[in-house]
Amino acid sequence: MGRLRLCASLAAALAWASAGGGPVQSASPISQQRDGTVTIAGRVLRCGSVRNVLDPRLPNLGVAAPGVLVLNPGLLSRHSETVRLFVFHHECGHHHVGASELKADCWAVSEGVKQGWLDRGGLAEACRSFGNAPATSTHPSGARRCANLDRCFAAAIAAHPKQQLARTPMVSAAVTRDAPKLVSGPTLVRSGILR
Repeated sequence: MGRLRLCASLAAALAWASAGGGPVQSASPISQQRDGTVTIAGRVLRCGSVRNVLDPRLPNLGVAAPGVLVLNPGLLSRHSETVRLFVFHHECGHHHVGASELKADCWAVSEGVKQGWLDRGGLAEACRSFGNAPATSTHPSGARRCANLDRCFAAAIAAHPKQQLARTPMVSAAVTRDAPKLVSGPTLVRSGILR
């Protein structure tokens, strides 16, 4: 039944867009531009040649189908900017890695780290957005997806260490300049065991 409703929603969104419905412009944190891109959190997003559609009747945050990525701007506006970006990239991930929810999550995490919008706090927000959802026929449980996000994040940080350094607070130049400098190596004064 849910799959039938999803197909009907996709068909309605595509029919609306094909009938000249035009781009969706709103004051919401998500908007679709005339060129088909979607703007979320000030970022202009496109998923390759995939068509973006905003559909407020979609019963969930987003869905990917062959050649189309559909987002529900009303539901997404209830979440943080990071979660909105994560959902877009997760759905785009399906166009890159296939139907696997865990692989699409991993693709979104990797893109988030690479592009600089996903840090450890944002990862926790994405995880909270799953709630305590049980496993369904289409999605793993929220707990399993969260554990997967942690593994994917660790792998993404290892693969993109410069992005992690860019988000790490830097020590001020004054502190570095006044710090003592080592002018010679350490010297062994006495060997033994401290008691």
